[in-house]
Amino acid sequence: MDFNIKLMAWSFVNFLALLYILNKLLYKPMLQMLDDRKRTIAESFQQAESARQEADRIKGQYQGQLAEAKKEAQEIIERATKMGEEMREDIVKNAKVEADRAIKQAHTEITREKNQAVAALRQEVATLAVLAAGKVVGKSISVQDHEKMVKEFVDEVGDLPC
Repeated sequence: MDFNIKLMAWSFVNFLALLYILNKLLYKPMLQMLDDRKRTIAESFQQAESARQEADRIKGQYQGQLAEAKKEAQEIIERATKMGEEMREDIVKNAKVEADRAIKQAHTEITREKNQAVAALRQEVATLAVLAAGKVVGKSISVQDHEKMVKEFVDEVGDLPC
């Protein structure tokens, strides 16, 4: 084997030329493409992080709104329950008042009916007493005498306690 310096020099020059051409045509564009891809990936991660933060912010707002809605719903339920209880108490109170009024009216009616019955009974007893007295005495009594005697008897019996 022969060692040829010229050939080796030409090979070295060709190698350097090839490195220069590869550096200009392949290596720098490849590095540029990798840098662009790296930047695109970093931007995508940054956008994803921003979107995640925005989603967390919106989620927090919705959770706050949901909590507020639940609180308002609970307040509405409590107010409705309180109103229902008040209405129930009013209805019971009105029913008691109406029942008391009906009881008083019934007592008044009973007293009036009792007084009418007692008066009718006194009138009947007086009439029977006068008729019995008339039979015992044996004479017939005129209608005016009969009415006068009934009236006197009713007045006397009317003063007696029942």
